[in-house]
Amino acid sequence: MPELSACKKEMADVLKRLLKTMPAYKEMDYFVKCVINHYLAEPGKNNSDIVVIGSNIPEELVLVSGKMPYWILGGSRVSSTWADDIVPRDTDPVSRSGLGYILSGFAENSLILIPLVSDSTRKLAYILKSRGFKVHTFHFPPVKDAQTLKEWRRQYEACRDAVSLHLKRPLTKRVLQKSQEQISKAKKQIQDFMEVSENTLNGTVRMFILGSYYCADHLSEWSFQLKCLTERLRKERKRRNHEKSKVLLLGSPVYFPNYKVPFLIEEAGLALFQQADYTTLSMQDYRESGAMRQERGADAFYWNDASPAYVKNGSLYERIKKLLKEKEIDGVVYHVLKGQIEYDFELGRFEELFEKLDIPVFRLETDYNYQDIEQLRIRLEAFSEILNQRRYKGYGKETVAV
Repeated sequence: MPELSACKKEMADVLKRLLKTMPAYKEMDYFVKCVINHYLAEPGKNNSDIVVIGSNIPEELVLVSGKMPYWILGGSRVSSTWADDIVPRDTDPVSRSGLGYILSGFAENSLILIPLVSDSTRKLAYILKSRGFKVHTFHFPPVKDAQTLKEWRRQYEACRDAVSLHLKRPLTKRVLQKSQEQISKAKKQIQDFMEVSENTLNGTVRMFILGSYYCADHLSEWSFQLKCLTERLRKERKRRNHEKSKVLLLGSPVYFPNYKVPFLIEEAGLALFQQADYTTLSMQDYRESGAMRQERGADAFYWNDASPAYVKNGSLYERIKKLLKEKEIDGVVYHVLKGQIEYDFELGRFEELFEKLDIPVFRLETDYNYQDIEQLRIRLEAFSEILNQRRYKGYGKETVAV
């Protein structure tokens, strides 16, 4: 039996640390409760009809049960050990913890949806199927063109049929449109929140609030609560200290409770401007109306998708390029979880972009363990010093070899 008590303690410790950095607004309580109810509940008590590993399944397909599915996005130091006897040592920690969590007695009666965006997710799907779990895989073509769009549409329809069969009811256009309208409202609210909170909340707190999106039972309630928080921040108009160098966090996505990297960034004296990966960017980049989204169906999701499935991640690259040109970013921390080599394939192109824009980049490779924390702290402090020198003393471009 997995060490549930140890896992809960780890999560509770991270949450306690986060609470110390949050402003004492009553509007924050809802998001904290969402995370507690999601992560600290007994795994065997999952009541969701659908479980999603990763965040790359078109959301309208998984919101049709009337409440949010159970998302398994990341993991922790404790949960990543639960699958030690099943997978090789070099398996990436996200896949390890997701597999261990499910095999602990979770999701026995649920439909598990797995987007095939890497070799790890393919192996994960195979292991779960071989152990008798009800799994449906969603294949992502490695390139985007007119030919692969046809395959994407086929995959979309197959996923819709699998969900419909599991729920024992048809997924009509009206049902999907209602889901899309909910998603559209939520993501437009997220855009508003990100603009208003940019200079009022620190990066880790903003990351936590965005992450609670995947913890809410009902998306409409979550959207309403985010609107209330946004209005509070707009009225307060408190601005954070702008003396710190601002960094963008790229690469492997960071999910609660694995906040080792954002905590270290802020401890090193840097301001975490934003985590910008395929998850958070897809949350914010939802400018189309619900009607247009319905008309284009799966096509809009496909062309805008910035998951790590593609040989050249054009969507992610263009969004990051636009973000860096629009915002004043002093540096980039490129985070790679050990085993997630798909992110290293993208780093070369990004380094060329950062060089053109004269923005230093620091590659940080780690896992969920804490043995390397002091080494990472030293290197991040060195990176922080470089950015501070560039910002305040007018130094030229530095070679970041930390």
